Amino acid sequence: MIHFTFAIYTITFSTLAGALTVAAIVMGYFSWTSMIACMIAGAILSLPATYAILKQMDWSTPDPKLEAKPTRWHIR
Repeated sequence: MIHFTFAIYTITFSTLAGALTVAAIVMGYFSWTSMIACMIAGAILSLPATYAILKQMDWSTPDPKLEAKPTRWHIR
């Protein structure tokens, strides 16, 4: 499950950091320090966002429609 967490984190990090960077550019802050600050803020804000996304997912039972067929793994 930790690999899935990293995958969700990378998606949320790139989305939030990109949105913060665009917002900074629209407000007129074009310096490197403001861009780096947006990346750091995106990295920090992505942690609780990733946690919230993972809590919304149902991890109790797998979907029976997505299970592998029992005959698929037999050697023929």
